[in-house]
Amino acid sequence: MNQPVKQPVNRPASQPLNRDALTAGRERTGSAGSSRAPMTRRGALGLLSATAAGVLAGCTALPSSSGVTRSGVAPSDTNALIETAPGPGEGDSAEDVVNGFLRAAIAGFSDDFATAKQFLTERTAAQWKPLETVSAYSGSTEPQVSVAADGSFTVTSSEVGVLDSRGVFTPAQEGATYVGEFSLATNSTGQWRIVGLPHGILLPFSRLMQNFAVTSLAFLSQDRTRFVSELRWYPRSSQADSLVSGLLSGPSAWLSGVSNLIPRNAERASRGVVVDAGTATVHLSADSDPASEEARQLMVAQIEQSLLQISGIDRVRVLAGTVDLGAAAQLTPMAPEVGGIVGMSEGSVVRGTGSRRITLATDRVLGTSEARSPSLGADGAVYALSASSLLHLPQGQESASVILSVGDPSAGAGGLGAPMGDRHGWAWLLAEGQLTAVNGSGQRATLESSWLPESPIVAFDLSVESERIAVRRADDRVAVAFIIRHQDGRPVGLGPALEMPRASGGGTRGVSWCAPNAVCVLADAGAEGGGVPEVRLIQVGGAVNALIGVRGAQSVISDRSEESLILIDEAGQTWQRRGAMWRVLTSEVTDPSFPLP
Repeated sequence: MNQPVKQPVNRPASQPLNRDALTAGRERTGSAGSSRAPMTRRGALGLLSATAAGVLAGCTALPSSSGVTRSGVAPSDTNALIETAPGPGEGDSAEDVVNGFLRAAIAGFSDDFATAKQFLTERTAAQWKPLETVSAYSGSTEPQVSVAADGSFTVTSSEVGVLDSRGVFTPAQEGATYVGEFSLATNSTGQWRIVGLPHGILLPFSRLMQNFAVTSLAFLSQDRTRFVSELRWYPRSSQADSLVSGLLSGPSAWLSGVSNLIPRNAERASRGVVVDAGTATVHLSADSDPASEEARQLMVAQIEQSLLQISGIDRVRVLAGTVDLGAAAQLTPMAPEVGGIVGMSEGSVVRGTGSRRITLATDRVLGTSEARSPSLGADGAVYALSASSLLHLPQGQESASVILSVGDPSAGAGGLGAPMGDRHGWAWLLAEGQLTAVNGSGQRATLESSWLPESPIVAFDLSVESERIAVRRADDRVAVAFIIRHQDGRPVGLGPALEMPRASGGGTRGVSWCAPNAVCVLADAGAEGGGVPEVRLIQVGGAVNALIGVRGAQSVISDRSEESLILIDEAGQTWQRRGAMWRVLTSEVTDPSFPLP
């Protein structure tokens, strides 16, 4: 075989994102003013079947008019189509081989990348791991292939994000570019073959969505009473086995504070997950048994909650060797029912927006007719602001007390932001620009964080299980982090920040959790959108869905669980989305919020 024209180059290409990528089409709403039926377990992910848009132009385009064909329908439990692509032809040029390989890699999920490997030398094919890194581009323009003077090839495209071998998708920053370098040599018969190539494969984002299932791993809160979910992307052909393996390997670094009742030495047995008549039997190694009954129940609950998201699985059984680990612990679902809106009406705190709304606290009980920004804790306690003070009314009490004051009371509203009561009995709010948590006795928590002091926080929200926080900083960067708590529920710090590039930027504002694994923000649409802001729903480690909002919208609020969205406009009206339309829900109830369950 002749010598290669260039030594192999490995470039992971994990750089940043095209502005128009990851916009999606599905829109989903719920009733904000009253209780709703609980979300189904397979609806927990909700949100986002995405399409891709906008990539780089220039050089020589990879042909897309032929090569990859759809030849049949895959099994009924997936939406994927079987695709085929031709192998290398006799006398193909080096450029033909690169283009052919890129096409075959896109279709490689149908033949386990056997055709794509035909474009590689034997040695290179044996070492190549196609799913080690999957780089995604938007798909509206094909990747561009250029040739250098030494005969090597460079493939460039815009980049939407990168999926690693653990199933973790990292969105790219705006304007990112994928660059992959290929070197080739002729084999013993004089045919060009690839000897050096980047890690993994390059796919259009639409093919990523087609071939990978987006599901949640169910980890546990620190008190082991709630699920804390993490989004993962796994090949549809091995989704169940991949979910179990993901649980065994644990959460990503930013969620390192969560509990995982699966023993460290646990392993998936060779039989893996066997699905028969709706029952998934999970085969683990004998030393995967956590021994105690409580730990067994919680471990099974994690596996069950994760696997029940898969269509066709209705029951889960877990075996450690020959030992049946028994029934799962009964925990709150990942996407629980939240209930009706809490707001202000004629000086009183109320729940609901219709004629049957319930009064939670009158102005007499609050001690003021000027209360604002109410919140309802999971324990039934009412929080509200009065001038520069935070009021607390425990359930069943007849008078509220002041648990926090800042500045001079005569100065009016001062520096307090709207409070948010979590399920541990702590109220979170911004106090003079600082993220603050205070309990019913007025004790303030000290939050330790390596990144919190970097820039003042201007908006935040807690996730549905009260264990994660999303923050917007003064520099318009948005990040999510895990809340580190003492065993009594007291918050003591925040874990590492996971940046959310598609929620960030000068054209975006506010932040709210809109699903267990997604946040939403308002984004300026500019002249093209007629000045009407859009609501951008961004999965944490996934796709983006953009909905046209309401003219004059100032803030977006969600129930954090079922994607029930409301908008508040500059006139103080509350809008709710019904079908494809936004309609005024109420103008009588102000300062609306959803409680944390």
